[in-house]
Amino acid sequence: MASLYDFSRHIADLKREKKYADALSFFKENKADFSNEQIANNEYLISDIISCLRYTNYFDAGFQFLKIYNIQINSDTKERILNAYGWLLWSKYKSENSTVSDIEEEHHFFEDDEEVNQEDNFHYDKSELIERIETLIPLLLELNNDFSKTLISNLFSIVLKSEKKKPAPNWKLVNDFCNHINPEVLSRECSTIQIERKGQMRDMELASDIENWYAYKTKALMKLGEWQECFEKSKEALVILESFHYSNDVWFSRRIALSKKNLGNTKDTIEELKHILRKKKEWFIQKELAELYFDENDLENAFKYAIQAITNFGHLEFKVDLLFLLGKILNKKDETDLAFKHFSLSKLIRQVEEWKIPQKVFDELRNFESVEININDIGKLKLELKKYWNGFSQEKKKSFSNTKGTQKGEIIRIINDNERGKDGFLKSNNKDFYFSLSSKFYLTGKVEIGTIVEFIVIPSKDGKKEQTRIKKIIK
Repeated sequence: MASLYDFSRHIADLKREKKYADALSFFKENKADFSNEQIANNEYLISDIISCLRYTNYFDAGFQFLKIYNIQINSDTKERILNAYGWLLWSKYKSENSTVSDIEEEHHFFEDDEEVNQEDNFHYDKSELIERIETLIPLLLELNNDFSKTLISNLFSIVLKSEKKKPAPNWKLVNDFCNHINPEVLSRECSTIQIERKGQMRDMELASDIENWYAYKTKALMKLGEWQECFEKSKEALVILESFHYSNDVWFSRRIALSKKNLGNTKDTIEELKHILRKKKEWFIQKELAELYFDENDLENAFKYAIQAITNFGHLEFKVDLLFLLGKILNKKDETDLAFKHFSLSKLIRQVEEWKIPQKVFDELRNFESVEININDIGKLKLELKKYWNGFSQEKKKSFSNTKGTQKGEIIRIINDNERGKDGFLKSNNKDFYFSLSSKFYLTGKVEIGTIVEFIVIPSKDGKKEQTRIKKIIK
């Protein structure tokens, strides 16, 4: 009979060779030669078997194995076992939550701050799996080494990102989970990965764990309507964090502004959102400004920002609340026919998408004598209203009219800003143009969102798309 050392060593060798099933078979065939106590006291053997069960997707068997050998997870548990157990939890959670996005899509996690048509989901029964993760993380933090930090980062991310990507994220769960982790102990290091973009490999820097904590925590507080804490944590993030990713500095600033609004400070909110809008021309920020001006009975500015929002980037389907707001603004301006059409489109889009229609939409439509617009006519209604919205850009078109081949346009989006230069989109005459600037070009550093530039369009050749060349900055 082989010794316990030889038994454990052979399993370790099979694991190292990635022969996980063979290692499990060998354990099963020879475990009777040793007592449960002998096996339980061998941290190498226990951790290797847990790992082999994880690699072969026998997650539940891994937990059962720990139970059979009475392995307790506490401050006295050996480091190797804690790490193996942690990765088992990570794999199990990942298998049960397949909505987690690929890492190269990470920069989208916080850009969709304006989420619509989600059911409130503020109550939950905490799963045993989450309880186990919450219990393990403080134990891993005590180890304070690179292996445990990597595991903490992955456990932290898998719970929060999987919840965020669900059709109806449970923000109470996200908030409670964040409360179990002190952000001060989380890593500030930003790792870099390589991703493929348009056939080329590019470096992408990821947010640190502490930045992710603040991003998820403040968004959860915003969704839960905990405005005072949202205000405090968002301000704290801007002070504590040294660098920001995925425009998190903009989102923290926005949450500060929205917190002020909900705490009763409308004037400050308007000014802060206008400042944010100069950095990030997102339609939902324009919508929020329109709502604030509408609440202040400033119909001129409310309408201006609502029109900017409706003609900005973003699928019309996600702007159903904006359509409702436009209906309310137009109603106050006594443009009842247009108001009715906007309320109707807000309702029809929800019907097509099979979303719940709020009672407020039915209440507004009851105030009109007009015949209800049939759902089959939604296409015609969209075209009519798009023509109406675009008509308000005619004045802007004239100011951006081109002479001698040059045009004036506004930078509306920057996609990449790195050592290679910048690229993105500018808008002129209600048309979007792609631009690309080398890092060596003298104007590159001055081109930001909101910058007005003079440019020319280079016609397409040999099947290539037309390109733009920025000539100078107007302001």
